[in-house]
Amino acid sequence: MSLPFKKLALSGGGIKGILHVGALLELQKHQPLIFSEGIYGSSIGAVVATYVAFGLPINERLIKIIAEKFNMENFVPKLGFKELSSAFSQKGVFNMDLMELRICELFQEFDINIKHKQIRDAKMPLKIIASNITKGVPAIFTGDVFVIDALKCSCCIPGIFRPQEMYGQIYIDGDIFTPYIGGVAENILEFSLKTHLPDRITRSTLESMDVLSYFRQIFNMVYINFAKTNTNDLCIELSYPNLLSTSTLEEFDLDDILKHSGNTLRSFLISKGFLQELSKVSDTRSSNHLE
Repeated sequence: MSLPFKKLALSGGGIKGILHVGALLELQKHQPLIFSEGIYGSSIGAVVATYVAFGLPINERLIKIIAEKFNMENFVPKLGFKELSSAFSQKGVFNMDLMELRICELFQEFDINIKHKQIRDAKMPLKIIASNITKGVPAIFTGDVFVIDALKCSCCIPGIFRPQEMYGQIYIDGDIFTPYIGGVAENILEFSLKTHLPDRITRSTLESMDVLSYFRQIFNMVYINFAKTNTNDLCIELSYPNLLSTSTLEEFDLDDILKHSGNTLRSFLISKGFLQELSKVSDTRSSNHLE
C-alpha cells in the first residue's frame, strides 16, 4: 500500500537531525520520497529537506557520510579570542563560513554544486524556513533565492552564529518563529525533534551551565509550551535516549538510532491507520536502498 503524503516537514534539532534520516528510510518503504505539494525544512531539517528535494538518495552512502562527518565540531569553528571578543558587537560568536563549506561538501559528494543552485532548481517544491527578525515574522524562502543563502539563514542559531543578512533584512534560525511547521502548512506530515524535556533552571544550575546548554534549555521550554496548542495530528515526535542537538554521534550506535527512528514512524503510521498491521519488513540496508 502506498501512503498518501504529498507534503513533508522536517524540523530543526542539530545533531538530532539523524533521526530524520532514520524516519525517511522507513517512509520510503511505503511511498516514494516525492512530495508534489512541497517539502518544508527548518534548520538542520532544511538541509535534509534540500537533500531530498534535489532527488538525492537516502541510502548506505549517505549514512556513511553522516557517520564520518555529522558532528558539531565539523560545523562550528574552534573558539578563539578574536571570535569571543567580537561576539557582543556581532551578536553571535561565529560566522557561517564553516557551516557553508560542510553543506557544500555534502552535496558535492553527489556531484551537485549547491552553492550555485537556486531553490527553484530542486526537483520538487522546496520551502526553506527562517526567522525574519527585521519584520518579526517567519520567512519561507522559495523561487530564485540561492539555496546556500537560505540554508545559512535557516540554520543560524542565535548566539552561536552571527545573524544573516539577505535582501536588506536580518534572519536567524527558522525554529525560533516556527518550532512546528504545521502552523504554516496544512495537511502535512511533520517529523519533529522537539522532544527533549528541559531540566529545571535554578540559581545553582544557571551558574554552572555553559552558554550552549543554556540556549538549548530555553529553546526547549519555548518549543514544549508552543507544542501544547500548535501541533497537528500528523506531527510525529522523534527522539532517542540521551541524544541532544549538540551530541557527538561517535558516542552512539548509529544503526540503532536509525532503527529506533524508523520504528517510531512505523508505529505512528499504524496508530493513524495508514498501515494496517505491523508486519516484518526488509532490512533498512537492503539492496533496494543502495545505489
